[in-house]
Amino acid sequence: MKKNRIILLILALILLVGIIMVCVKGFQVSLNLRAHDTLKFVFDQKFQMNDITKICDEVLKDKEYEIRTVEVFSDAIYIISPTITEKEEKALLEKLDALYRVEETKNEDQTSEEVSEEPLETIETEEGSTEMVEKPAEETIFDKLEKGKKYELYHDSKVRLRDIVKPYIAPSIISATIIIVYMCIRYRKLNQGKVVLTVGKTLLEMLVILLEIMAVIAILRIPFTRTLIPILMFMIVICLCIRFASFEKQMEE
Repeated sequence: MKKNRIILLILALILLVGIIMVCVKGFQVSLNLRAHDTLKFVFDQKFQMNDITKICDEVLKDKEYEIRTVEVFSDAIYIISPTITEKEEKALLEKLDALYRVEETKNEDQTSEEVSEEPLETIETEEGSTEMVEKPAEETIFDKLEKGKKYELYHDSKVRLRDIVKPYIAPSIISATIIIVYMCIRYRKLNQGKVVLTVGKTLLEMLVILLEIMAVIAILRIPFTRTLIPILMFMIVICLCIRFASFEKQMEE
């Protein structure tokens, strides 16, 4: 009896701390569910993820970020971060573009070295005289890469948790109804024929388990992702199977 009280006290404490954590900080949400900027870059060839990570560490520094591969042949990436400034975008594009660029030939290198570094150049006018004019502005990385095909930067809004949960509400209600009907028929003789007690006790146990799991997630700051709800539902199913197994044992006795 004393042992049960200790267990109940621990569960109540975990639940209380979890509620406080949710009220103060809320759930820890994964980066792709928060408002964020996404830079898509197409390599058109295979690449090493370590190289991309190194570039992101250099440019984004202490910022939180995620790297995801896209396309069928994994020849493109998504770089996701809470914010990507224009300066960071330019630096990322320059480094990513230079990462696997084919080296120019020796002749082309020599030609580029012979180009004057002066900001002005001499041109000949129609009258035969010469004059100094400014050189055309150098081509930027934004001019070089074709936006929409080679790269793309866009902003994604925050995804509300209720929008993630909403698709699971109707299936959960239907499943719960079927389970309750099954319990009323299959285990009607348990608890001296008090079906309401059997069903109510089981539902209460499942609710407590779910709340305790959510409290642990909040306390440990485990990121809330789209896959978390299916995992929780799977754990509830496992608990139900264990409970039904105990019911079957009681009926045999």
